[in-house]
Amino acid sequence: MSHPGKILFRSFVRPFYKENAGVFLFIFIMMFYIVGENDGAGLVEYHYSLIMGMLTTREMLLLVFFIWLLYARKFTAFVSGVLKNPQYSFLHIYNRLNKTERFRLFFFVELWLLMPVLIYSIFIVAAGVYHHFYLLTLLIIVFLFLLCILPALWHVYGLEQTHRIEFISLKKLKVWKPFSVSYPFILVRFVVRRQKMIWLGIKVFTCGIFYLIAANNTLVQSDIPTTFLFFNFGIIGNGIILYRLREFEETHLKFYRGMPVSLMKRFFQYALVYFIFLVPEFITAGLLTPLHISYTVATDFSLCAFSLLLLMNTITFLQDFRMRDYLKVILLVFALQYIFISSGHFTLLWLFFFALALILFRLTYYRFEKIV
Repeated sequence: MSHPGKILFRSFVRPFYKENAGVFLFIFIMMFYIVGENDGAGLVEYHYSLIMGMLTTREMLLLVFFIWLLYARKFTAFVSGVLKNPQYSFLHIYNRLNKTERFRLFFFVELWLLMPVLIYSIFIVAAGVYHHFYLLTLLIIVFLFLLCILPALWHVYGLEQTHRIEFISLKKLKVWKPFSVSYPFILVRFVVRRQKMIWLGIKVFTCGIFYLIAANNTLVQSDIPTTFLFFNFGIIGNGIILYRLREFEETHLKFYRGMPVSLMKRFFQYALVYFIFLVPEFITAGLLTPLHISYTVATDFSLCAFSLLLLMNTITFLQDFRMRDYLKVILLVFALQYIFISSGHFTLLWLFFFALALILFRLTYYRFEKIV
């Protein structure tokens, strides 16, 4: 790697992966560690079925393309933010290079940032060629190249016009102003401003998987636990957002715990926030009833998701967890869920989680202290 390339790698690639290490770790655990033997299918068979689903189902391929596009939007915004940061103003010296050289450097930056997708896509392309899906394979390759080429062109332009780069931001909409003093809205606004791409990615995965599985299968009683297992993976993914919300609260809203607000009101404020976060899942469940799933199943799935988010939020008050330790606790919660899931006791699951979330919240909310 050339010296200019090393500087860009240290300025963009390394900070991006460091900042999102928790997200990548969680996705890896969900995709490769949690998925074990399921209905006689192992890890290889599981990913092979996913890849064949992409290649044979147009809707699933479009869903994957959309997820990749969201990820590309995320690292493109990250690099653009670095370019606008005054601490990295020294990067403007690259403007002395010709545009072809700048494009080449940024193209390799985008390759590094897209590397998790590219590695997995190798197996998709191999399967596509093996099963003679040549046109689809070519489409996937072209799409991935565009995800590298277009951000590279954008950043070449951005290096010259840094002060003009500005992504669409919902924070400027005046509709927010009447609610700006509401505590739940402050938390929602933080997610909209800082975590919207992660939130959108989780929603696309959860709702997409839920809809595709339910719409393409006759969900008999034996299928419901398996469907919920995949649905629950996406719900657990919200733990990343919950953790960062708590970091935001402890950094900027710590004073709120000393205000004269009843404990139950605080609990219901969090409940409102997580209800808003789960609106896409509720809508998806509504669209699937009663043709593909019963009203009882839709209700159980929705309440299980809601109670799980409340419990994951309460867990953040037990102690000052690091991201890695927090994810370990969430995995223990998933293991507890699995006991209920395997026996089909979904109603008992969400009742138990609601009660546990409320009890732990009452016991730990005022006792929590962040380690400085």
